[in-house]
Amino acid sequence: MQNFKTAVIHTPKLYKENDKFFSLINFCASGLFSMAGELHKSGFPVKIIHLGIEKYLDKSFKLSNYVKQNNIKFIAFSLQWHSQSYDVIETARNVKKENPNIYISLGGYSASYFADEILETYPFIDFIIKGEGEKPITEIALALKENKNLENIPNLYWRKNGKIIQNKEIFIAENDDLNSFEFFNSDRMLNYDVYVKAGYILDYSKNSLDKNLFDNHCISLGRGCLGNCVWCGGGFNAQKIVTGRNKISYRNPESIIKEIKQLKSEHNIKVFTFSFDPNPTNRMPIIDVLNLIAFEFKGEITANYNMDGLPDKLFLDAFKKAFSPNSTLLLSPIFENEQLRKKYKSFYYTNNQLEETLNYMEQLNIKSEIYFSAMPGVLDIENEKSKKYGDYLKSKYKLIKEYYIFPIDIEPASPWTFTPEKYGLTDIKTTFKDYYDANKGLENSFEINF
Repeated sequence: MQNFKTAVIHTPKLYKENDKFFSLINFCASGLFSMAGELHKSGFPVKIIHLGIEKYLDKSFKLSNYVKQNNIKFIAFSLQWHSQSYDVIETARNVKKENPNIYISLGGYSASYFADEILETYPFIDFIIKGEGEKPITEIALALKENKNLENIPNLYWRKNGKIIQNKEIFIAENDDLNSFEFFNSDRMLNYDVYVKAGYILDYSKNSLDKNLFDNHCISLGRGCLGNCVWCGGGFNAQKIVTGRNKISYRNPESIIKEIKQLKSEHNIKVFTFSFDPNPTNRMPIIDVLNLIAFEFKGEITANYNMDGLPDKLFLDAFKKAFSPNSTLLLSPIFENEQLRKKYKSFYYTNNQLEETLNYMEQLNIKSEIYFSAMPGVLDIENEKSKKYGDYLKSKYKLIKEYYIFPIDIEPASPWTFTPEKYGLTDIKTTFKDYYDANKGLENSFEINF
């Protein structure tokens, strides 16, 4: 299979400001590494290509040229976040134009949700992997390589004689599947060591990223969520619609430890990010991971942990033992207004409960950041209340590093897209074209010369 080369593509959101180029969405979905790992295990040469990093290093870089020069046969674009919509489509369009024999697949949450519309609208897209991609992507590559039938490949949308076909088979990764995946290997990605320094915004005019050190890697602990927060496109009901997932799957703690050790020893990663709190009523699978981290690293690694619910004392005790004093817990009350919080947030807690938790975190010397949200359809006065509450909390608790009020956008498959009137929304995006148009950027996207 060595002559059937493949690539997995991350496409940031590119924009221009004051004659300088920048990009957002520079963080790759973790599934890119596991899919690349499965292709590699199946014998297919594969590289993860971050178009932003390649363009930063070489302003003349074009994926269409790379595909041609390296004789790539099959590429899979990640379209996880809707902000990527325009740049993914326009880059894929140009790649297909310059390489008409290439096979192009899209995957990720946004591509999955709008699979029918994307295939109907963009004939240069050959496949959509609707849902989890590790098994489908290898089976697609094998079928293309050996000219086999595509009909039994799980999670696949494709065309047959001009008709869009949705295969019946569904793949959802169980615990054993997650433990068999390779969630990180820097050899799979072009210029990984530059990628980890890219930061939230990538400024293409910089000669060096040394002043924007990120040195941060997100560790996947599992998949799934029991919550249905109003704004989130990754909650329980959304995942059932988008991927078919109706359960939580967890990675084995030993495989997570192995990944952390590799990142530390091979790449000197300094900060590890965790964002997995799918069931606040039972955090024992996560606490087991924290306990093993404490045993292996003796509290010497630094972490940022994003919590969906309010951490209890058992979790906080484990967090304290597992991570260094420079680590941070990110808490998201969303609003100061408790009634709005109950309406919008699945894992509800009161302000008193939040402050009791912060009191205990102060006792343990655990740093925190507080996140509020500016929601469409919510009056500005609520943002002012959140700001005042944030000021109050920061003055009361010395270990709160900062609080933020982030604007929230409408995500595909989020609960309020189905009942917008309940949340005072009158003009929402409902089609892929809506998201594509809303994110229109530079013509030809990453295929232009800077």
